[in-house]
Amino acid sequence: MKTAPFLWEIGCEEFPANWLPRTLEQLGEQFHNELEQHGFGEAEVKVYGTLRRLVVHVPELPEKQADRREEVTGPPASIARADNGEWTKAALGFAKKNDLAPQELKILETPKGEYVGFVRKVKGRRTFDLLPAMMAKTLRKLSFPKFMNWDAELDDGGGNLPFGRPIRWMVCLLGSKVVPFEIRVAGKVKVRAGNETRGHRFLAPKGKRPNLPFTVRTFRDLERGLEKHSVLLDPEDRAALLEREIRKLEKKAGAKRVSDLGGLTNRILADLVEWPGAVLGTYPKEFTALPEEVRHTVLIHHQKYIPLQGTPSFVAVTNMPSDRKGYIREGSERVVIARLRDAQFFWGEDLKKPLEERLGRLAGALFHAKLGTYRDKVDRMVPLTGWLATASGQSAQLAERAALLAKCDLVTDMVGEFPELQGIMGGLYAREQGEPEEIAQAIASQYLPTTLEGDADFPANALGATLSLADKLDTLAGMFAVGVVPTGSRDPFALRRQAIGVIRILLEGKERTGLELRATTEELLDKAFEEVERQLGSSVDAGARDALGEFLKERLRFVLNREFRFDEINAVFAVGVLDRSVPELRRRLTAVADLRGSDDFEALSVAFKRVRNILLSETAPSRVDPGAFVEQAERDLWGSFEAIEPGASELIAQGRFGEALRALSRLRPQVDTFFDRVLVMAPDQRLKENRLALLASLQALFTRVADLSEIVAGSEAASS
Repeated sequence: MKTAPFLWEIGCEEFPANWLPRTLEQLGEQFHNELEQHGFGEAEVKVYGTLRRLVVHVPELPEKQADRREEVTGPPASIARADNGEWTKAALGFAKKNDLAPQELKILETPKGEYVGFVRKVKGRRTFDLLPAMMAKTLRKLSFPKFMNWDAELDDGGGNLPFGRPIRWMVCLLGSKVVPFEIRVAGKVKVRAGNETRGHRFLAPKGKRPNLPFTVRTFRDLERGLEKHSVLLDPEDRAALLEREIRKLEKKAGAKRVSDLGGLTNRILADLVEWPGAVLGTYPKEFTALPEEVRHTVLIHHQKYIPLQGTPSFVAVTNMPSDRKGYIREGSERVVIARLRDAQFFWGEDLKKPLEERLGRLAGALFHAKLGTYRDKVDRMVPLTGWLATASGQSAQLAERAALLAKCDLVTDMVGEFPELQGIMGGLYAREQGEPEEIAQAIASQYLPTTLEGDADFPANALGATLSLADKLDTLAGMFAVGVVPTGSRDPFALRRQAIGVIRILLEGKERTGLELRATTEELLDKAFEEVERQLGSSVDAGARDALGEFLKERLRFVLNREFRFDEINAVFAVGVLDRSVPELRRRLTAVADLRGSDDFEALSVAFKRVRNILLSETAPSRVDPGAFVEQAERDLWGSFEAIEPGASELIAQGRFGEALRALSRLRPQVDTFFDRVLVMAPDQRLKENRLALLASLQALFTRVADLSEIVAGSEAASS
């Protein structure tokens, strides 16, 4: 089929740099979905963009839909044809409605059964005619962190078109033809699709004015034309150019950039500009007396600048290829110095007052309307942190001191100006004011972890992990107690992230910090709810407790699914979740995962599906009568079971689940022989009940580790 290239550029006011990657990803996904729905699913969709433009490029788009055959169904065959084979009034009415002769009707097989109908040929439509509606739907489906209402409308019947930023121009070409598309803007000229784009806002080829429109005919035209007008369209090209510029300045300064840029990647920096450049700036050495965390927060988080190691200097990204007169450098330095001077003042003023004396001000800082102030939160955290410390063999006195001071930096001037430094400043002030180093480190890392993975994103020591765990458990229990529960689209208090943090601390705490907490998840939640109830003066509804338990189960499944298969998780979760510690769950999962590749394990999982299905419909006696066995196969199975059970039970009690499963897997030959030679549902009621009791004993022993009937084995795994 004949194809043509499709080019669509959406020219906008500047987007925030951190919006661009997700917006481009959505644009590609949504437009490809539209193509798929119209029969063009094989077409490759490429997306590019800068802070001023979003571009879709389809190198080969069929110029029309393929013709297709379509089944049109009418009434069911049962009422469409009489017993004598003649069409009924219902069928004849359907034929007349569709301008058909009765002999053109057929009986069609459908997933719902037989229906009267006919098959018609549907001629494919021209892609050129389909594109405007596809573009309109794509624009409406894009989501942004914030929308702007710019009094714009489309002709698709959907009314107002909010967007991330106002659209100012549009290029839309299928081959060499402009696709007709327009956006009406109240009180302004309409935005009409055409073949003219715009370059850099401030730069232009020699002899031309910036930001004037120029014509493009193809994607290659667009790419080359923009480059001549000082715009690099591909984000990866911008990031690569920026990297070269940064390295030049590192060499000039004789220093490398700091290793931790707080997620400030070249891609993010390159999305700030359309043509990346960089300048080397410096600030007075007097500011090096400020803690490095403060200086880096000013540079990285506030200015999006790159600090250089060991020197009072930085690299600033510019939207210009050069700064010959130094105006950009001077401006950057003025801003940085002003911010550092503010930070220097706050540092000195905050240190004049001990952290503990700020506890009173926390009573004026609201945590949540139904849960009180941050002082109330501290009063809940102190006993909870002490309990966790005692349960893990730490000093309760140190833990309670850390919890008492943990939130005091929230009412310091520094955190008021630089909220990104909460916790970090508390740790710095605690160290300067003579608190033990262990407490200072704990306070500084109390909000970690904040992500699903990362070596740096974890509390600095066992006390910090304990403090973070108490903080997160209190937030979760408190919010669920007062009915603040995340929904599919809303989680304003980041409770999912808090739950992930709890799980990571419980899973990784021993390896990373030495924190070993053997309490079950249920015990942790009970203690957290106990502190909330004490402060609220009333019992927490059982429904809220259950809801938080289910919420944590869901998050646990999400985290563990990165390492284990869904059926392994199902097998372990089927025999208990909240009544076990999180590390124990992982040990059980590891045991199941390590053994699942063996022939014995696969065969046992299939056998235990059979056991489960039998026992679901039958009630088994609680005791086995060995004297009632009549078949050698059942005697052998019972004898092997009795021989293995004591050792396996001891291994399970010691938490050696892998060894226990390997011991139990030795029953495989006897289980196979039993099912080959013994009729469980025997006509003799006594035989039947005794065999059911034997199966129930087997199931009870195995499910002390995991429910093997949940394992998907062999062909089931391939088809799932």
